[in-house]
Amino acid sequence: MLIRFAAEKDLPAWYALATEVSPIFRHPADMGTDPEFIAYAKSKVSKYEALTAVDYMSGDNLGFIGFSRTYNRITWFGVSGKGRGKGVGSRLLKTALRQLDHTKPITVETYPEGYEPGIPAKNLYRKYGFVETESNLIGPHDLPICRMTVDLSSEKRGGSFHYRYPEFINASHKEKCPVCSGVPAPDGQSDIEINDKVWICGEYPGQARLFGKMYVMPRKHCFHFEDMSPEDMVSFMSEVQRAGAALRKVTGAQKINYEMHSNSGAHLHIHLFPRYLDDDFPSAPIDYRASEPAPYESYDEYLWFIQQMRRELVSLSK
Repeated sequence: MLIRFAAEKDLPAWYALATEVSPIFRHPADMGTDPEFIAYAKSKVSKYEALTAVDYMSGDNLGFIGFSRTYNRITWFGVSGKGRGKGVGSRLLKTALRQLDHTKPITVETYPEGYEPGIPAKNLYRKYGFVETESNLIGPHDLPICRMTVDLSSEKRGGSFHYRYPEFINASHKEKCPVCSGVPAPDGQSDIEINDKVWICGEYPGQARLFGKMYVMPRKHCFHFEDMSPEDMVSFMSEVQRAGAALRKVTGAQKINYEMHSNSGAHLHIHLFPRYLDDDFPSAPIDYRASEPAPYESYDEYLWFIQQMRRELVSLSK
């Protein structure tokens, strides 16, 4: 099963699901042909505010969820009969919550207590921490509803597209890319070398508490690795190889992990993680979120590392 943003091609399937769940939603007619719902669905798709669950083998849409970043709430949620009992709803709700502001209350208006067809939905909301905060409300078509709220303020989040998709996808275009637009690098990053092919940069204190953690970024904008021309790919990877050789010599690392995360910065880049006998991740993936305490004895030692890398890169260029 794939969870992805709903696209225009998914609208007929969403309308069909709306027709299927109309009785559960207590819609007085056919929700799938309701002009108001059709306008809603089109709007959500255009704003990246709708997700769908798609079966890999059949290509069928098993469910949809709509939400509002403006009002920080879930606004529509339905799973087809053939998708129920398979974890579809849970995965849709989990993913939708990631797209909302966890520093503020997140709400949903749903079925009142005692409405039997709505019990599975309410139980799922409760599973994800929602509690009923307002009862005896009147919703669409003058039907009773309740409001449920969840507080996710204690949740830790990073800069991944999992939490800020519109901003991320906007930056995937060269004209909107912060790197291509000359936006200053985040605090703690240092240019080791800039040439006509790449930026080679160090980081302080450094992800994963690894001495010498750094990254290499191509000067030419690229969002997906497969979009690179063969010539550009060879040029870029040659620079990555040169940086890796210098890094291993300067740090004394046993090996270098080369990782193209691509989920936080839209401009393609490769992270280089030196691996040591005493690092914190034996037989385990690197936790790049760990950065304290810094792996350097002092900031002066970090500056020493930058200088040594510059010298070694010059040496390897000869």
